Amino acid sequence: MTGSSGRRLAGPGVLVPILTLLLGIAPAGAQTDLGGQRVGTSSGSFLKIPIDARGSAMAGAVCSCVSGPAAIFWNPAGLGIEPGSGVLASGIDYPAGIPAGGLAASFPFEPIDGAIGFGFAGLTHDMRETDENHPLGTDRSFTYSVWALTLGASFGLTDKLSSGLAVKAYHEALGPEVGGPTLTAWLVDAGVIYFVGYRQTRLGIALSNFGPDLRPGGTFNSHRAPAEIRYTGFSPPTFFRFGASVDPWNGERWQTTASIEIGHPADNREVVRLGFEATLQHALALRAGYDFAADALHLNAGLGARLRFGEAVLHADYSFSDGGYFGSVHRWTLRYLW
Repeated sequence: MTGSSGRRLAGPGVLVPILTLLLGIAPAGAQTDLGGQRVGTSSGSFLKIPIDARGSAMAGAVCSCVSGPAAIFWNPAGLGIEPGSGVLASGIDYPAGIPAGGLAASFPFEPIDGAIGFGFAGLTHDMRETDENHPLGTDRSFTYSVWALTLGASFGLTDKLSSGLAVKAYHEALGPEVGGPTLTAWLVDAGVIYFVGYRQTRLGIALSNFGPDLRPGGTFNSHRAPAEIRYTGFSPPTFFRFGASVDPWNGERWQTTASIEIGHPADNREVVRLGFEATLQHALALRAGYDFAADALHLNAGLGARLRFGEAVLHADYSFSDGGYFGSVHRWTLRYLW
């Protein structure tokens, strides 16, 4: 969505129904408010891991200022904000030596005056089997794997307002080679981004991972009673967020972006996040962010570099998250836009 299309400005009549819809859907993922005791009441924790290094360096406070292929992971409304196409590849060095990563792409799609995109994120790790009789491990090992495939689109409603919708396939395998269950589910993401018109001020709303309970298939043998019991389902990690961002200073040498985000997760207390980005001559970027509600990974920071190849641009981004006792988390992302 660009300003050259000549669409009319968005008025209250357009924004009110969209905001009402999203605000009404968000509480449906967590009807029981147990305060901070909601921790551990959802499944699919992999979906909470940030994939994009730029967004992670800003503590995830980017639902209002994300664009291009990275938007598939944060807010699908950002897929078509910038003109052109793009691809993204990201790698994550998670605690305990667990690797994860993702791929994404976005392309303009004129029939909807927006863009379409897809994203893939996954994690796999081998570990030793343990049970109540062998707490130090049996002679067997198994592989835990999880992935999420997302297909989305953004729609330019006006030259100031973009909306987005994405469908996500989620698959988790908990050691099927040793009799563990597998889980497959479908989830939905949605969002909007609105340009206020002053210093690139943007408002963003995003709803992530909305869908039915995640229930592994099959049954297991109970040790308490001679019976096969079906696995229990738990809600997905639905997350509703509202954010705002502004460019407080844009000069010839420095360009800056400051953002704030308030979020309501289905399985935890409300969160407040701050992010900041400063770019020197559109080439080098410094980023920082802080998550006030996190038990760990409060502080985030990162660097970015941009190289131009004619009309194409290559972005190389790195982020660092301080995990305290859990160890640091490092992310690397390459974005190629043309």
